[in-house]
Amino acid sequence: MTLEISMFLSVRPGSRWLLQPLTILLLLASADRQTDWLLLQTTQLVFQEGDTIMLRCHSWKNNPLNKITFYQNGNSKQFSHFNNKFSIPLANQSHSGDYYCKGSVGRKSYSSKSVTITVQGPTIPYISLPWYQITFFLVMGLLFAVDTGMYFSVQRDLQSSVENRRNYKVRWCHGLQDK
Repeated sequence: MTLEISMFLSVRPGSRWLLQPLTILLLLASADRQTDWLLLQTTQLVFQEGDTIMLRCHSWKNNPLNKITFYQNGNSKQFSHFNNKFSIPLANQSHSGDYYCKGSVGRKSYSSKSVTITVQGPTIPYISLPWYQITFFLVMGLLFAVDTGMYFSVQRDLQSSVENRRNYKVRWCHGLQDK
């Protein structure tokens, strides 16, 4: 059975816009079974590549816990005498798997139930341009094409008129009788 607890964590006291949701998933355990003396806590079960995975091995009723080992798919990942937290910065798909922890409460050794963590690959962001931006770019492209066409047309006409001027003969007249 899983219980999801949501609360808001204030990053800076007094700032209302820096409230970030913090969700903790707890695997509920009953104290009458030996395997339920420990539980593995995580902030979520599905992560994106590049996220940080935080795991915490928690003892029943906060009893002192020592000799803590974290496992992924049955392989030991971290051992510590007193540190009950395990962090994986910049997670990738190879970090997906079943995690559990082992530790000692008093003189007895216990294991938590496993938690399946999934790390998803990078998502391709969908970028949607508003209609007015698309229209603007289409109009700008059309104006560029028309302007370029006009430029070459005027340039051709100017070259043609320069050639005609060279071939044109001017005759001066002083009056109507000179014609």
